[in-house]
Amino acid sequence: MSYVNKIISINGTEKDFIKAFANELTLADSRITCETDIDAEFANEDSSHIITIIFDVSNCYKIKLIRAVAINRATSQYNIQTVINNVDKSSAGLLFLGATKFVTDIATRTFNFMLISNDNTVVMLFSDHNQSLPNAYKYNLMSYHEQNFNIVAYSNSINTIASKSEFIRTDEKHKGEIYKTTNRLLYSRDENVEIIESKPLVQNNIAVHDMKSVYDCSNVTAGSILIIDSNKYFAIDSNTLIKT
Repeated sequence: MSYVNKIISINGTEKDFIKAFANELTLADSRITCETDIDAEFANEDSSHIITIIFDVSNCYKIKLIRAVAINRATSQYNIQTVINNVDKSSAGLLFLGATKFVTDIATRTFNFMLISNDNTVVMLFSDHNQSLPNAYKYNLMSYHEQNFNIVAYSNSINTIASKSEFIRTDEKHKGEIYKTTNRLLYSRDENVEIIESKPLVQNNIAVHDMKSVYDCSNVTAGSILIIDSNKYFAIDSNTLIKT
């Protein structure tokens, strides 16, 4: 179980920065692996080459980090997107600096990310260099994993959380099936938060599966950390807790 809130800020070349980011992201959860030879990407001599770094998450989906322009041009941005069932989904731009730089320029580049995970769930939030997580973010995703049941949701809308988006199934026999969460406790108990130790997934308004270690709760502040009966939870949205 993990709760990671990282600021990756590196004074060096763009390759130094991207290698540091990839290292921190893969260290945050062992289910995340980098499939790209980063040294080889930055050594590409084709001036039109667009640097692309690919991460695999639990053999369920991939995350692409794509330089906004070709390797021979200055930029301050990478685009991030999720690949689900071999389909590239919509991306969002992440700014690492307030001014454009070439890949070999020495500068301080910064990305921020949060990762909240347990045995069944991975949640990631990504933000610009000048944003503060979890209060502001540009891109986020949530995936849920059981044996023969794997789903992922994403959001590229500013400050819109993936847990309220459509979850897409990636298992071969049920690939592409769509699920959404539903809330059973839409009221406030102030500091006396009520929880149900599961979160239902629905299809056509019919509950079809209960998520483990993802909990329904009465109204809470999204992005907050709660301690309930000595257990630690992260509020991914106002009615969903991730046990960490």
